[in-house]
Amino acid sequence: MNIKNLFILLIILLYTPLCFAGETINSVKNAYRHNNKGLIYLEEKYYFGAIKEFQIAISLNPKSQASASFYTNLGTTYEKIGYNELAKDCFEKALALNPLYFDSYLKLAENYKKLGIAPQKLTSYQNNRKSPLSDVMIGLLYIQTGQVTTGITVLDEFVNKEENLILSAGVKEYINKLTETEDD
Repeated sequence: MNIKNLFILLIILLYTPLCFAGETINSVKNAYRHNNKGLIYLEEKYYFGAIKEFQIAISLNPKSQASASFYTNLGTTYEKIGYNELAKDCFEKALALNPLYFDSYLKLAENYKKLGIAPQKLTSYQNNRKSPLSDVMIGLLYIQTGQVTTGITVLDEFVNKEENLILSAGVKEYINKLTETEDD
């Protein structure tokens, strides 16, 4: 090998990494992309693909508030195919990651009803109130067990006590929706 070829090879080896140095992988953006792809699959009723995409999104961004919506989407997909126990785990994880997202409470309470454990969970939440946020689940579980008036009262009291929380807006909207339905 002559010196000219060696020199060219050396230049190629030194500058090649610089060509790719600007390319970084952004796991947060990729997580959102996989979640969006999962939503498309869910809409198309391609449940296996949706499950895989939501799982990838969660694995790329496992402990963020955004992952709460990924878990909720995964749980919703599991429910669509009849895997309510797996859905329950997803909704519980979503609630743990973002306790200020009302849809997680609602989906979890509805899931407890589907599994036939809403009355037991209501008793459990009543006996283990960890924070004022427990009242949201208690109110929803009252509603899921057929005690609609009591549930609305509990939720209304929560909203009055915690009116500045983001969660309260979702609770208010849900109460309004319930009371409109009852008036009809």
